[in-house]
Amino acid sequence: MKQMDLAVESIIKLIDTLKEEDLAIKPTQEKWSIGELLSHMSVLCKADFLIGAGASEEELERFYVEAEPEANKNAITEALVQNYQYLKEGIASLTEEELLRETTSFFGVTHSRYEWLLDTQAHLFHHRGQLHSMIVHVLKREPNVRLFE
Repeated sequence: MKQMDLAVESIIKLIDTLKEEDLAIKPTQEKWSIGELLSHMSVLCKADFLIGAGASEEELERFYVEAEPEANKNAITEALVQNYQYLKEGIASLTEEELLRETTSFFGVTHSRYEWLLDTQAHLFHHRGQLHSMIVHVLKREPNVRLFE
C-alpha cells in the first residue's frame, strides 16, 4: 500500500495548490470540471473496493449519491482520506485466500480481489495524472508535487 499512500498524499498536495474557484474550471466542455474530477477521485477507493466485493450496480449508484462530497477542497480531501482508509482496512481484513478469490463485477469483469486492488491503484494514478495535467496545462502552474518515488 506504500504506492497508494504516496498517491493519496500527492493528490492532497495537488489539491492544496488549487484555489476554490479552480474547481469550477472545465478544460473540455463535454468532460468533468476539476472539481468533478476531484469528487470522483475522492470516492473511487471505496467504490472500487465495493465493486471488487460484488456490489450491484444499484448499490454502487446509491453509494455515489450518498458519498459525493460538497464541491470544496476541504470536503473533497476529507472524503479522499476516509474512502482510502476504508479501502486499506478492507484489504487488511482479507485473508490470502480471499485476496485470491475471483469476483465478477456487475459489468461483467472477473478479477481476484488482488487484481481489483491493482485496478484501483491504476484508476487512482490515471486520474492523478489528469489532475496534474490540468494544473500544468490549463491553470499554467507548476505544482512541484512528487508523483513517484
